[in-house]
This record gives sequence, structure tokens and C-alpha cells, in this order.
Amino acid sequence: MTDTSAVATPLSGRPGPWARLRFRWQAEQEVHELTRDREHERRVLAEAAVRLQPGPWAIGLFLRRDPDTGRGVSR
Repeated sequence: MTDTSAVATPLSGRPGPWARLRFRWQAEQEVHELTRDREHERRVLAEAAVRLQPGPWAIGLFLRRDPDTGRGVSR
């Protein structure tokens, strides 16, 4: 038999606010990863490579959204 008296056990009770926040953030990241549209990301990156001019001022054109569909606007 093995000795289990030295094994740490978690404290009982409700998790603190930081633990709940950390759990929620991890869950949101997992959902985001599972629902990503990788093909859309590839198309956006390909268009950015062609259309964006060098410099941070052009990022607004890249991130512009169509208010009706919520998708990126192409010219």
C-alpha cells in the first residue's frame, strides 16, 4: 500500500472570485477555439497581405465591418 497522508487535497468550499474568473476565461477561450472559422481567417489574411498599405493607419480599413451582416467589407 502507498502512503497518501502527504498528498495535498483541495480546500472545500466555494472558489474565490479569481478562480471563477479564470475558469470563465478558460471556458470562453475553449469555445472560441472550437467555433473558429479557419477558412475565413485564411481569406482575411490573404486579403490583408494584398490590400493593406504599410503602417498602422491602414488597420481601420482592414477591420471595417458591414453593419448589416457583421462580416468584413470587401472592395
